[in-house]
Amino acid sequence: MLKIVLPIVAMIVGVAAGVFIGARRRGPQSDASGPSPFASGLGLARRLLVRFGGWGIRTARRACGLARRLPGELQGLTQSARSRLPRASRPAPQAGGHPAFPATGNGAQEAAAGVGRSPETRRSDKSDGAVNLGMLNCRARIGREPKGDTWQTVLILDICGTIEAPDENHEVGLKTTLSDVTDNKGQTPLPVPVRPKQGPINRAVSFTYQTEIGKLCRQRTVLEDWMTVAQISPEWFVLPRQGHRELRFSVAIISRSTGQELAAGSCVGAFENLEIGYLDVDDNIQRAKTLAVGLAFSVGAANNALREPETNVIYGWVRTNFGSGDASEGARLELEQALRKTAGFFLKGGRLNLEEICNEIVEIAPMVGRLDIMDLCLRVAGAKGQVTASDIGLLKDLAQWLKIDRTRLRAMVEKTLPVSMHQSEDAEMILGVTTEMSKDEVRHQLNREYAKWSSRVISSDPAIRKQADQMLNLIANARTQYIGVRPSE
Repeated sequence: MLKIVLPIVAMIVGVAAGVFIGARRRGPQSDASGPSPFASGLGLARRLLVRFGGWGIRTARRACGLARRLPGELQGLTQSARSRLPRASRPAPQAGGHPAFPATGNGAQEAAAGVGRSPETRRSDKSDGAVNLGMLNCRARIGREPKGDTWQTVLILDICGTIEAPDENHEVGLKTTLSDVTDNKGQTPLPVPVRPKQGPINRAVSFTYQTEIGKLCRQRTVLEDWMTVAQISPEWFVLPRQGHRELRFSVAIISRSTGQELAAGSCVGAFENLEIGYLDVDDNIQRAKTLAVGLAFSVGAANNALREPETNVIYGWVRTNFGSGDASEGARLELEQALRKTAGFFLKGGRLNLEEICNEIVEIAPMVGRLDIMDLCLRVAGAKGQVTASDIGLLKDLAQWLKIDRTRLRAMVEKTLPVSMHQSEDAEMILGVTTEMSKDEVRHQLNREYAKWSSRVISSDPAIRKQADQMLNLIANARTQYIGVRPSE
């Protein structure tokens, strides 16, 4: 617009000056010869142009002044409008295609300065709805922060509203607890325990986040803008389930001197849990135990006969692992009926796909659970007092499908199925030697077994002495079979 106004004003000023100068030059001649017919008209034109020219000069000056002031006023207006926006709605810088993580110190400095003048109800943005500044409000949102060369998800907690302190310059802190209300809306929420550095999860120890906020300069502080007070990493707690979760954040502002709660609020935020929850682990354990019963019945019926000793071992394991001792009479009867139906299925020649069952167990059960299942199968195999070659073959397959290495399997067999139970001498299972080994490897393995069992020949336990004698005889026979060395040599 200035590009148009300034040239027009300059042109008007130039025309007015030219007319004025020309009129002055003709003035004396007109006086000498008498009044000119154009004298009155030129005078009028001169006065009009002089006034119009003065108005144009004043307009030009105003335009130039406006041009000089306009950038500064626009900048001040922009800064003022930006300062009135909720902090969460301000554009944040981005790096590497990831949203920048808000700093936590901005709101804390404003709180220490006593931000806010009077409580009122306002609408902060479309997602938050009406916020009552006369009380403490909180909201939870998802953010990301750098972690080495990658980014990790964090939970960001913001607060706004009123905090009533006992006095001015009072130091306060933040206390936040989490609970899961996804599946228990209207009921008791599920606990969110602390993630232990090592060992099992203690569900009685709920996750609590505490941090310092600083001093409140005023006794009554009103935070009119959202203030970030916490960044909580999901690595600090364990959720009950995997997938979409609704978490309740219970927030309290605490006096650091007295521990008194000065203000409190709560909110619910959504979180996508990518890892398995502790209740999922419980479900998987129960599922693995149920599948273990199927494996145990399959081992007991391996020789097309399911006898009472095998079923007694299975029934005892089920009662111990499914908590039937604390169950009601009806629940125990239901469990017994289910076991009888399962036994009837195998007595009628029913068979299961054991490899598929083992694959599912591997997916849901840790190594400790798989070893417990393997121990059950070994005890079922030895319940009748003898172990056939087919039993040993099935146990080897189960160990392979459960991803239990042969060294562990041999140690379990040695403890549960002593060599006296074996109808056939399986050198691989009993001594740990195979045909794929070289002679040096076989010699080294047999020497280790000999050193172990030769020291047990003098044991005070007759059963151990008997087992040691049998093992030494097997070692001697294996030397002849695999190395070609006779016992006399």
